[in-house]
Amino acid sequence: MSNTIGPGKARQMDALWCCPRCRSALVSSNGSLRCDGCWAAYELIGNIPDLRVPTAAWIDFDRDTADAKRLRAAAASRPLDALVREVFAARPRWSDARVYHRTQQVLGGPDRSRRELDDWLAPIARARGTVLEIGCGTGGLLAALPKDQRAIGIDVSLVWLVVAERLLEQHGRRPTLAAAVGEALPLGAASVGAIVALDVLEHVGDLPQVLREMDRVAAAGCALACSTPNRFSLAAEPHVGVWGVGWLPRSHQPSYVRWRSGEDYAFVRLLSAHELAGLAAQHTRFVVSVKVPPVPEEELANMPPRRARLARLYNRIQSWRWIRPLLLVFGPFFRVVGTTVR
Repeated sequence: MSNTIGPGKARQMDALWCCPRCRSALVSSNGSLRCDGCWAAYELIGNIPDLRVPTAAWIDFDRDTADAKRLRAAAASRPLDALVREVFAARPRWSDARVYHRTQQVLGGPDRSRRELDDWLAPIARARGTVLEIGCGTGGLLAALPKDQRAIGIDVSLVWLVVAERLLEQHGRRPTLAAAVGEALPLGAASVGAIVALDVLEHVGDLPQVLREMDRVAAAGCALACSTPNRFSLAAEPHVGVWGVGWLPRSHQPSYVRWRSGEDYAFVRLLSAHELAGLAAQHTRFVVSVKVPPVPEEELANMPPRRARLARLYNRIQSWRWIRPLLLVFGPFFRVVGTTVR
């Protein structure tokens, strides 16, 4: 796996990305991208530009960059599942069973995404223009999109983008990837025809700014699809497995989670359906609707028996039309779909 890029690839990146600081054009220069306006320079990790700007985030950028370089150096000689396991195994207090489960989730990501593209993500699969995935992670959705659809993925983690590059190659895809933050998207105004953000919005440092950036890059008629856990769910908080987190004042949530689980709870800010719809109306041109989905079958298969029984009961109740307004308040997660007004 080469660490250099050819002039053709460099020209493609020059045309696609813009400076996240001043929005000027980027040009290739000595193995990096340089801004024509403010002269900021951005490193290339193989074919992946690092277009992140200083922003509060759940990872340390310098450490993530060093880890990504080490992982990429080893990527050519290791199978994909070994790379994924290595990333998860480096996390403190993760058991072998948890590492295995999450690795299988990553490997099954493209198949799971294909089912969603046939279902609630169908407007994304039909979208005209470039599809942008914010928080693309390991690239499962990008691998599942129609092959004639132009797609780009950004993520705050270069480590996961190295994994995504490998997964996409394995599935015969080469969507364009970049490390970037949602608060400063490295794209021009009105440049994308669809935006996807799955289980991302609850982790950003400045959600109103992320929404404003999504609005800025969205073309007229741009499709939107987001998913996020519900703050006031009656189920356990999905990131840490602790009950009742969202019902506490946000200032008390980190200490409560540490007491109950020993886990860190930085950069998790769960939203209610009402809160997210209100923020979208305040900061974007998207006209959105909020939907309460059933718990997917693949998640049911990995739940303990008692939780699986409760989840199946929830799925039966979820089909009752009269109860859906209550589920918007108390359901485990929700989806937001919309379109920019023309």
